[in-house]
Amino acid sequence: KYKGKEVEVLGCGPRGFSTITLMASFPSVVERVKNWDKEVKNAQNFIKSIEAIGGIKQLGVRPTEHDLNFLEAEIFYEISQKHKKKGFFLYHELKKRGIVGIKPGLTKNFKLSTYQLNKEELKKVIDSFQEISRMN
Repeated sequence: KYKGKEVEVLGCGPRGFSTITLMASFPSVVERVKNWDKEVKNAQNFIKSIEAIGGIKQLGVRPTEHDLNFLEAEIFYEISQKHKKKGFFLYHELKKRGIVGIKPGLTKNFKLSTYQLNKEELKKVIDSFQEISRMN
């Protein structure tokens, strides 16, 4: 009678598909967390270096326990007030240096992930933030 009706998956279509997706991705999650201690250590070292610039601080749990961190950067906000691109200047400055991921328009508070960055890449990001901070 209802030929076009969707067969329910695990009781509820919308929730069931999410559950199946999670189940299918679980092996990838297991692989991803094998080096979690190293990723957290990298993030902690990164935060230490980035806060040494001055005008930047990590918000939330300290020391960080995650690769994704929320930063408050008064120094970049101050620069954005004078810069012709306003809040978009940080995004453009990082993009010029080959660094992506920060949402356009954010300078005062933004999230940044260090996941799977090696020491050279972390140094490049830190050096870039140092250079940009000197624009003030």
